[in-house]
Amino acid sequence: MTVLEMHDLASAPIGSRPLLQSSIDGFGWIPWQSAYMAASPALLASYQFAHDAFSRCSLNEEERAIVWITTGMINRCGYTVQAHSWIALRKGVAPEIVRALTDKPEALPARLGALYAFTAHVVQAQGQIRQEAIEAILAAGFSRENMLDVILGVSQKTMSTLLNSIAHTQVEPQFQLG
Repeated sequence: MTVLEMHDLASAPIGSRPLLQSSIDGFGWIPWQSAYMAASPALLASYQFAHDAFSRCSLNEEERAIVWITTGMINRCGYTVQAHSWIALRKGVAPEIVRALTDKPEALPARLGALYAFTAHVVQAQGQIRQEAIEAILAAGFSRENMLDVILGVSQKTMSTLLNSIAHTQVEPQFQLG
């Protein structure tokens, strides 16, 4: 049982309504995660702002998918893993990359494997990134900007994985892989 209500445009706090409308405009529906997040207009606005910023960052589509899905996996958030696997495939990320990421990360190509390892480290770092992790991501060919953008993506996904743990968010049918 969840302590949060799933909101729609009619029930959401006034400050969340335009944010939910932007979800409808982007997806065609209100993702259930956003429906729960709407209880806090500040959280929903921050999440959407971080999402928009991360979507425009120095990482490409495939690299952003690595960050999002890895964060979901490390934080044990099935919703995040499923939704972002679906999104990654729709955005053109190769199915074999998504499968390797979710089933066998050690099978990722070396550069993406380094990004996976760095992202996993950031998620688990408790605010302290080890020097070896910094050196490894830079040695894999990622820039300092890329490295910092991983922090942005992990921060954004941490907001949602925490929310999903409170709400026990189920994966809606639209995000089912078929």
